[in-house]
This record gives sequence, structure tokens and C-alpha cells, in this order.
Amino acid sequence: MSWLSYILFIFVLYSFLGWVLEEIYCFIVTGRFKEDGFLNGPFKPMYGFAMAIIIYISEFTIISNTLLWILFFIVPTAVEYISGYIMKKTFNKMYWDYSEHKFNIDGFVCLKFSLYWIFLTAFVVYILQPLVSIVFYNYFDFISNISPVFIVYILIDFVMTISSLNINYKAND
Repeated sequence: MSWLSYILFIFVLYSFLGWVLEEIYCFIVTGRFKEDGFLNGPFKPMYGFAMAIIIYISEFTIISNTLLWILFFIVPTAVEYISGYIMKKTFNKMYWDYSEHKFNIDGFVCLKFSLYWIFLTAFVVYILQPLVSIVFYNYFDFISNISPVFIVYILIDFVMTISSLNINYKAND
């Protein structure tokens, strides 16, 4: 098995599942689906990056359970903060804002959602990911060929989004 193919698949899968999670959460909270995301397509790379890091560490390194649970808190929180910070500084827009939540840092992260990420990440690592691994191994050739297609799709979406934001930014000057 190529670990790179595996991690690319993990990135694509959890980027998509992150988008699904946000849509469901938004619908439950507001009664409507979320319309304002960074990318146009059904992917949230922030989730893909966080889970790819966690799964790589949990499956390809020797790590204690205690340290792994600490990483369940640190990695998604750090990815969320860095993503929010970069998007705010680059595009002068906050795609989410936790400013009204207690114990937030610059509105990009807050303790409440960081604690949610611990349990969500544990669910993924201990329950969902073993099933995902089985699917990956059973369909290795197909997944190894299709994952790069989705990576290219996400990159094209990213480039088109950046171009669109630059055009909108210049139009507002």
C-alpha cells in the first residue's frame, strides 16, 4: 500500500465529510443549509488536513493513547485557527466567528468547539477509520486512481475561488 495514496484518500474523504457535517449542523441550528463557504464545491479542506495529520500519526507512528487524545484537541484546533487566520489576513473575511463564545481566540477557535473536535476525532479514529481502511484496501486500485482526480478538482476550485475573490477585491477598491 502506498501511504501517500492512503493519505490523499483520507484528505479527500474527510474534506467531503467535513462539508457534510457542516451542512447538517447548520441545518439543525438554523433550519437551512450553509451557503457561504470558502470553496464552491462540496469539500472543506480544513477537515481533510486535520484528519490526514491525525490518521497519519495514529497509524504510521508509535504514540501513546494519552498523547493521541491530546492531539485530538490540538491538531483540529490548530488547523482551524491557522485556516481562519490566513483567510482573514488574505481575504479580509471571517468565514466563521466564535467571538461570542467563551474562551475563544481571535474568534477563530473556541473551547466549546475544540472539545467537540476531541470526541468527533475520537469517533473517526476509533470507529469510522477502521471501516474506511477496509474499503481502501479492498478497492485500492480504484481509490488510488480516483483520489488524485478529486485533488485536482479541489485545486481547481481553490484557484477559481482565489481568482474570484481577487476580482471582487479589485472591484471594491
